[in-house]
Amino acid sequence: MQVLRVDVEVNGRKITAAPVAMRDQVEAPAVVLDCRRSTEIPPQEAPTPAEDLKVVRLPLAAETLSEQDLDQARREFARDPGPFLVMSQTGFRAATVVLAHAGRVLGWKPEEALARCPGLEAHRPLAGFLTRYLTEHADRSVRRDGNF
Repeated sequence: MQVLRVDVEVNGRKITAAPVAMRDQVEAPAVVLDCRRSTEIPPQEAPTPAEDLKVVRLPLAAETLSEQDLDQARREFARDPGPFLVMSQTGFRAATVVLAHAGRVLGWKPEEALARCPGLEAHRPLAGFLTRYLTEHADRSVRRDGNF
């Protein structure tokens, strides 16, 4: 199974997408967005909020990823200065969320976003969502969209 890690900086906020297996390799996130569905989280692995760590559950399925899911993630990115860790089982759902957000704010074309995550194009539902999302939001400038 292929795993990956994607690091971006959006308006001064560091955001990392990674698989669960790499979560301990990410430098001290302040906020964790956990994209795993409840069936993917063994009780002994569930992240527990620490005093200095905010954990947000954002269960996502590749086949049903929606604009509303991205809106929720973007609200979390706007609420805190980070740094952020967005994680999913293999990292692909997390990477899709991070690349869609970064691509929208930074004005990336879908090809630019996909190039930052080798292997994502093989995941048709995720690559298709990312491409549609960035294409639909290509005309929205940072000025109209705000920081996030």
